[in-house]
Amino acid sequence: MIKKITKETSYIRIINDLSEDIGISKEETKSLVDVALSSTDLRDVNYENLKEEITTFLVINIFFLICKL
Repeated sequence: MIKKITKETSYIRIINDLSEDIGISKEETKSLVDVALSSTDLRDVNYENLKEEITTFLVINIFFLICKL
């Protein structure tokens, strides 16, 4: 039971942190996190690594969009 609460808390925390870091709504951030988790075994998720990966992915994509302008 404690493990489940920790994962749920981590899930909520990553949504809140990414929303603040990126500057988008929590609903949009939740969609990003859900897509990232959709092809992953939730038992093996490291939420801190996931947060870093999503942030890196978004930064790289924003950089490419800016370069295309």
